Amino acid sequence: MSLLDFESSGPARKAGKKSLKLVLGIGALAGVIALGSTLAANINLNGGGNVEFGQGVAQTTACDDSVILTPQSTFVNSEENAQFLFTSLSVTDISSNCNGITFTIKAYKNGQDSPLDLYRAGGEFGTTYNEVKVIDENGNFSFVGGGLLSDDIQNLSSTGFNVDLVTIEVPAVALASAQDVDRITIESSGAQAIPGAYEVGDIGPGGGIVFYVSANIFTSTGSACDTQCKYLEVAPATWQSGGVIVENDSIYQWLDDYMYPATGQDKTTSSTEGYSVDETVNWKIGQGLYNTSVMKVPAAISSNAQAAVLAYAGGSTAGQWFIPSMNELNELCKYARGQTTGNPKVACDGSGNLKTGTANEFGGFVDDGYDLYWSSTEWSAAYARVQSFVDGGLNLRLKHFGSHVRPIRAF
Repeated sequence: MSLLDFESSGPARKAGKKSLKLVLGIGALAGVIALGSTLAANINLNGGGNVEFGQGVAQTTACDDSVILTPQSTFVNSEENAQFLFTSLSVTDISSNCNGITFTIKAYKNGQDSPLDLYRAGGEFGTTYNEVKVIDENGNFSFVGGGLLSDDIQNLSSTGFNVDLVTIEVPAVALASAQDVDRITIESSGAQAIPGAYEVGDIGPGGGIVFYVSANIFTSTGSACDTQCKYLEVAPATWQSGGVIVENDSIYQWLDDYMYPATGQDKTTSSTEGYSVDETVNWKIGQGLYNTSVMKVPAAISSNAQAAVLAYAGGSTAGQWFIPSMNELNELCKYARGQTTGNPKVACDGSGNLKTGTANEFGGFVDDGYDLYWSSTEWSAAYARVQSFVDGGLNLRLKHFGSHVRPIRAF
């Protein structure tokens, strides 16, 4: 008996929150998947045809005896090409032995060696992805790059996760016709170090450099660490070049338009943290991921700064990267200039030598007279906050102007 026939349809029903389209039918395949330490383990969806989905394949694995992968399809009703699309997936029954493992999921059509394109993130002219990568950090699951936001992955207790490939916030659009999906693979990488005791200058679990160690646990909503975060790491100087050390961070626009919609960031006055009398909630340590996620309102306006940072994959356990909040950026400025970090009430003052050039991946910060770096902290509908890494000075900048960007992440 087939577990999933992508060509079948059921009674009409309303689409869920993220489907954006009329859902006429949903199918699901449940299969038992092997997770080898390096090689892909496959669900073979029929030996030759395209919709007869066979039983799962059970194998002994490096971190787990078996897990269950369930892809889901949604019928997209459009005038141009109504069809079933591969729109979401879940992986469940994951053992605690998989702590630190990264899962990479791909789909293939019979007779093709290259994986199918699964989704496009960032709008009509965004980036196309042919895999989904998820890291298991002690039962908390988060994306390793890929352009999706933290809202698009849901923890299913501590033993599994669900991923939506059709989203509103990014936005993301599913690309793979379910009729073409004949085989799904899931690969598991070797375990990586799970956050423990780090010091400033250490290499973090995302492949970046730890630049901030908090005296107390902080919250970074949407990060894998959630309410138990302690560290911030910055992407290395290779972040925008696929592994090649770049001398200077590139320039990006906060918003690529003269329109200035307010993002809805929380600007309620708070005096609990921050060196500036203008400190507000959207300045706080731990606020950067949320700020970054709401930079584009309405979604029709693009942000090449946001798109570049969210697309950055980083190391094999990178998780979600984002543009720093103002206080996070101030700590990064202090690190870049060799000043002591850890106290958000102390301003970056421009002393010390800026980490520039291409000598190693710890550098790449800009000291060329056009040295302003974007924060993700909005000041008004027209302006966002920037900081100079030459003298530590703060300023406001029109959102469609260009400034430098360097991604960070919390763990």
